[in-house]
Amino acid sequence: MPIRTAFSTVACPKWDFDTIAARAKEYGYEGVEIRGFVNESILTASNVFLTDPVKLKSLFNYHGIEIACLASSIAMTGNKRRDKRLADDCKRFIDAAAQLNCGLVKIFDTEVHPGQSRASAGIAFGDWLVPLGDYAAQHDMTIVVENTLSFRDAKEMWLILDRISHPSIGACWDVFNAALIGEAPSTSVPVLNSKIQYVQVQDATLGALGATYCKLGEGEVPVEKFIWRLLGIGYNGWITFEWEKAWLANIAEPEEVLPDAVKKLKDWINPPKEEDPKAKHKAAAAAKA
Repeated sequence: MPIRTAFSTVACPKWDFDTIAARAKEYGYEGVEIRGFVNESILTASNVFLTDPVKLKSLFNYHGIEIACLASSIAMTGNKRRDKRLADDCKRFIDAAAQLNCGLVKIFDTEVHPGQSRASAGIAFGDWLVPLGDYAAQHDMTIVVENTLSFRDAKEMWLILDRISHPSIGACWDVFNAALIGEAPSTSVPVLNSKIQYVQVQDATLGALGATYCKLGEGEVPVEKFIWRLLGIGYNGWITFEWEKAWLANIAEPEEVLPDAVKKLKDWINPPKEEDPKAKHKAAAAAKA
């Protein structure tokens, strides 16, 4: 199966699900990542937990668009009571994704707290994650962990995932988050390899005062090189474009960035093949004949 493209609903916080599915089809995407909200402020007009899953699945099927991933902001905290609630939230996401025929649920990694070693934080996160992986396996689902908080480094993410070695837990690799710590795709992709089960991309200029988001290919995040590396390991999952309009009201509107993003992603996924010199010569000879 070839690589497929999607965008996250955080890019279009004012759109309802009907608009989202219709625009995805119009622009040329194969899927959509739905950002869900449980026990937090709802920042989009399209909340999966307030929608009939049967009707929602039917709506996306009608437009020929898949639900690529059900995304959350769940991240283990190290507080036992809070982490129990977060684990229950994750199960709610898994249940909802199963009803939608969506095979992936995305969570964040964890933060290293003062006085805690990185190794111990990674071990604690893995121990918390394993029972959720078992729950996901029972529902034929996969949990993918995004490199968002303290574990943006591929080697550390690999150590966490390799230690638990769970078939229903993988990595969601965000090339932008890796770029923030100076890690290139030439390091990230070979290190994680088949542990990469889902990827997301965005571009920005990176400076001392933070990131300024921009269209793909216009910033300093090596998205095209990232895709080359993914092709090199035979990756055949989703590439999801993220545009954080839900949190950053002043960035460009989805109507401007989403069509541009999918065109560039498809060009990079399927670069034009160099013409065979012999075929070119024969064509020229035939044209003269």
